[in-house]
Amino acid sequence: MAQGGAVSTWGWGFLVGYIVLIAGLGYLGYRRTNSQDDYATARGGFGFLTLAFAYAATVASGSTFMGIPAMAYGMGFKAGYYAMIYPIGIYLGMLFVARITKKVGDRFGSQSVPDFLGDRYQSPLLRLLAALLALFLLFYVMAQIAAAGWMFDTILGLEYDIGIWFAGGLLLLYLTAGGAHADILTDAVQGAIMVGVTLLIVVMFVTGWGMEGGMTAVNGALPTDMQWNTHTDPANPTFASWWVIFLLFIAHIGFTALPHLGNKFFAIKGTQYMKKFMTVSAVIGMALPLMFLGGILGRAQGIQLENPDAIVPMLFVENLPAVVAAFLGVAILSAIISTADGLIIAISQIFANDLYRKTYAPWRGRDPNDDAVNQRALWISRIATVFVTLGSVAAVMTPPEYLAILLWVGIGGIIAGYGGPYFVGAFRENTSKVAALSGFSLAFVVYFVIHLGPQFGLYEGWYPYNENPFASSAIGFVISCVTTYLVSKFTEPLPASHLDEVFRPERKGTAKSGTRSESGADD
Repeated sequence: MAQGGAVSTWGWGFLVGYIVLIAGLGYLGYRRTNSQDDYATARGGFGFLTLAFAYAATVASGSTFMGIPAMAYGMGFKAGYYAMIYPIGIYLGMLFVARITKKVGDRFGSQSVPDFLGDRYQSPLLRLLAALLALFLLFYVMAQIAAAGWMFDTILGLEYDIGIWFAGGLLLLYLTAGGAHADILTDAVQGAIMVGVTLLIVVMFVTGWGMEGGMTAVNGALPTDMQWNTHTDPANPTFASWWVIFLLFIAHIGFTALPHLGNKFFAIKGTQYMKKFMTVSAVIGMALPLMFLGGILGRAQGIQLENPDAIVPMLFVENLPAVVAAFLGVAILSAIISTADGLIIAISQIFANDLYRKTYAPWRGRDPNDDAVNQRALWISRIATVFVTLGSVAAVMTPPEYLAILLWVGIGGIIAGYGGPYFVGAFRENTSKVAALSGFSLAFVVYFVIHLGPQFGLYEGWYPYNENPFASSAIGFVISCVTTYLVSKFTEPLPASHLDEVFRPERKGTAKSGTRSESGADD
């Protein structure tokens, strides 16, 4: 790594430019943030193209640009099943819930996915439980911070334990003031950069960069059990059988329910733009996971690493001119930041909106739409942003082994619990409050029993589910949906007046008072 010094020098130069850019976008976000709702959702503030790039960038986290290539480096072409299946599941899930989340969220003034569920079912209890479960997103933030730390180490020569604090500082630079507006503006720019990085990786792999013979030579340089004709491995819990690979797909349908993704739907200008938004974001989002090919190429080239999550930046350092490697390294850093910021905003709303504004304030007899309550919630949002960021940095002072696995330790429980209330409730009007709570509770218990319990060392569990968060999440997700549907058959539905307000607002005449109406006409 003789050119490492040059890469570091160029990298710091590009990083300064990046800091100026995100600071400027953060200021624009601050100028557009005048209320708690602005900070939490940027409601109706963006067109389909900007939001599509931002959504795709948020989905394609540090896991996509570092964790999945690391899996490919260690497991070979089998990791491609993860890389190519997960976006299909996520964007299929988006087709199920995006439109109703936008419509109902705007109609009721929902500021988060837990808030949406509480409004949908007239259930403060479901809102509270969903908000508390969403705190597991902290694991997801931790994975992004760790990825950023490795980027600083590899590209900029800054030690990991210093780089993670630097990454936290970058996030606070624009999030604390600009909230959701700053999140989306920066993510859109970062998403465009990420597309360019992915295209370069694809070209490098197809041409067999640094090797004679193109893709065939790359495949031939891999150990036999990593080549493209090896699909499963009983000793690998993630790819132990075709069944668990199928469950990987099912789990990612529920991934769309995660609060940092669901919040994005509120920001589009109107439902008339939803089809364009979903199409563009799906095309971008399904291309970005091709980054896994970088891990394959790095392994074929024989690059040796202390931590496999650094394979893509090291691939650039070893194969490209210093200036190009430095630019691409900073670009990957921006990809990591683009997911971390959305997560932090989503978690801040658990404290500001779900726990304070919609739970504590009404319990104390205050109107959630009161100006004083909203202003206090805005300050709680900003303070929570600081504490969540600093706490996540502190939690990964010792780096995790695989980022892709770490982030799923927490979010699998969210996917399982939210599944029935969110997805069944989107299509079945008569889904009852009791059914939603039943599906939520039972699914999380199942996920805990088959995965979290073994992860916490309480007992050994059943292979591969005790070591495979994707399969465990999928089982919980299916149980949540089935339970919610079946219990609804035998329990009392919500009042017809409320269902009209949710699904047929034209019968109610006007939107609920104190909320912002939808921008643009429905399809």
